[in-house]
Amino acid sequence: MFSQEKPWPSLREDLTIHAGPADPSGAPTWTLHDPARNQYFSLDWIAFEVISRIKMGNAAQITEAINDGTTLHVDEESIGVVLQFLEENELVQRNDFAGTSWLNAKNNAREKGIFQHLLHGYLFFRVPLFKPDKYLGKALGQLQFLYSPLFFKVTACAFLLGVWGVFRQWQLFSATLVDTFSWDGLIGYSAALLLIKILHELGHALTAKRFGCRVPTMGVAFLVMMPVAYTDVTESWKLNSHHKRLVIAGAGIMTEIILAAWALLAWTLMPDGALRGVCFFVATTSLVATFAVNASPFMRFDGYFLLCDAVGIPNLHARSFGYARWWLREKLFHLGDPKPEEFSPKYETFILLFAFITWVYRLVVFFGIALLVYHYFFKALGIILFGVELWYFLTRPIWNEFIVWKKRWSEIGPVVRHRPAYYVSLILLGLIVIPYDVTINTQGMLKPERSFSVIAFQAAQVLVLPPPIASNVKSGELIMKLDSPELDVKLLKARAKVQTLTKQFGAAGFSADTITQQPIFRDQLQSATEELKGLVAERGRLYATAPFTGSIVDVEPDLFVGEWVPKGMQLVTLIDDEHWVVDCYIDESDLHRIDLGNWGRFVPEAPGLGSVGLSVIAIDRDASKSLLDGSLASSAGGQVLVRQQGSKSIPERSIYRVRLKVDGSPGKISTGYLRGAVTIFAWPKSVLGDVLRGGLATFVREAGF
Repeated sequence: MFSQEKPWPSLREDLTIHAGPADPSGAPTWTLHDPARNQYFSLDWIAFEVISRIKMGNAAQITEAINDGTTLHVDEESIGVVLQFLEENELVQRNDFAGTSWLNAKNNAREKGIFQHLLHGYLFFRVPLFKPDKYLGKALGQLQFLYSPLFFKVTACAFLLGVWGVFRQWQLFSATLVDTFSWDGLIGYSAALLLIKILHELGHALTAKRFGCRVPTMGVAFLVMMPVAYTDVTESWKLNSHHKRLVIAGAGIMTEIILAAWALLAWTLMPDGALRGVCFFVATTSLVATFAVNASPFMRFDGYFLLCDAVGIPNLHARSFGYARWWLREKLFHLGDPKPEEFSPKYETFILLFAFITWVYRLVVFFGIALLVYHYFFKALGIILFGVELWYFLTRPIWNEFIVWKKRWSEIGPVVRHRPAYYVSLILLGLIVIPYDVTINTQGMLKPERSFSVIAFQAAQVLVLPPPIASNVKSGELIMKLDSPELDVKLLKARAKVQTLTKQFGAAGFSADTITQQPIFRDQLQSATEELKGLVAERGRLYATAPFTGSIVDVEPDLFVGEWVPKGMQLVTLIDDEHWVVDCYIDESDLHRIDLGNWGRFVPEAPGLGSVGLSVIAIDRDASKSLLDGSLASSAGGQVLVRQQGSKSIPERSIYRVRLKVDGSPGKISTGYLRGAVTIFAWPKSVLGDVLRGGLATFVREAGF
């Protein structure tokens, strides 16, 4: 309340008061204009009566005069509220030392540092281009027909005919629309948008001038570096008619609709050519810009000001946000705070819904703008501006609300501690912050540490059959014997060639005619000898012996002595059934949580087999380029997302192979390979840690550090 000890205030002499439209309840309002800051203040009936009698210099006398001279009933507290409003908004004269000091302190508080100047300059600034007021007065006489009822009726008919024409030629219209999705189309839309926005702002300016308002400037405003045309029609606040304000606010949208109506009709009537293309760009751009941008009440565009005037609530964004914050605090904490202002039940529901929808809308739009800014600039600046966008438009409002909660915790704390939701929130917070997750869960393949398969490297005949499945084979013992007559012929030829070249090389030294050919014979003999060694090695592979002691786990069925097997056929597999390992794959985010020696557990998918203990023996430090264990791929029912590239399975994200040693024996496994779930005990992690780590990794990756 205004202190009675202060000197009685007097209004600044440069202020003007204008009659305003009635409020939603039918009560009169007035508009106070501060020309020094070009600001307008809406006054209710009580405020107007107090200001009209402020020269009386006494709160008691003003109270008595208002109660006696009007149907209002006020008290001295109401007078103090109005005086406090005038003082806080610097609408009174302050000629004393205390008042001057107060004004200086308030001005210093408004001073911004270099960073704040840069920030606000980047987020929003205006560039006035010209002063159109005198030209508008001259043009208005020539364009008065645009406001006639006949013109609007004719335009409505043109719009309906245009829509009907588009419906009749829809295939051509849609094909043309698809064809404009190109660089040439982008240039066309940009040119059309520039023309439309100029005419849009002229619509505002001409309409304001028609109702007697002065239009001091027109220009370009930059919202987050995005150019937006603007027209200064703030003098419309002096008008005492809601209807006139609505007409001025909607003039830009109406201009675009008129353009779209005539452009649509022209497109349907014109032959193919450049002019028809211009009409298409103007029509489509006008409709999209009108309904997607200008008509939206959730940003401070034309739709917002139309809504403010339609419901009779100026500053709808700020007032609805304040009311929604009060509502949330009351629902959450029951603080008992008075309402920021009184609304009827109908308007109260509207105000709350409008605030919440606007918050969600702005969350999506501002995040999209932040992404656009990030991609529009080079990386270093893009990251900084992306952070500024997120902080200023999204994070800062939430942070400021948390600060209010912190300051009032002495009131909030006792309330929330008696609610189950408080303890549920603490539990949820603990689940997010506390590093309780001490495992890495993935899928792995149980396999023998060593295995050996006999594969026919060429067409061959079976001479000795392999042992049956589950047979034990000692190291060096014959597993299978094959024969290849073709290889035998090659060996005979190779041996004969070596013998012949050996004789030729030896005889060449005894004759003067052949001594010069001795180096040639030596090279040929060396090549033939190497070929013979290779054929002998191939011959040895036909006699497959066990490289280690193990068990037979797989044999090609229906083999018999004398059978011919084709090249590439796998005939028999030997495994070391005493030593087993499990290969699995983990994400990059979990790589730092494990080390050699960590414990684990393998649970096979096959029923009837028990789990086995594991210990980490190897960790790949490079991401796997391809998946070696095909059974773990998503295409085979596994958990690793892959894409097929020829015969290879390529992981969709960075994964790292981890090998674990099986402690003990898993028992008899018919195939030697078994898929199952793997749990590795690792360093603990929290959900918050994962989010922060992921965000930091993304920042480092995108910044290119």
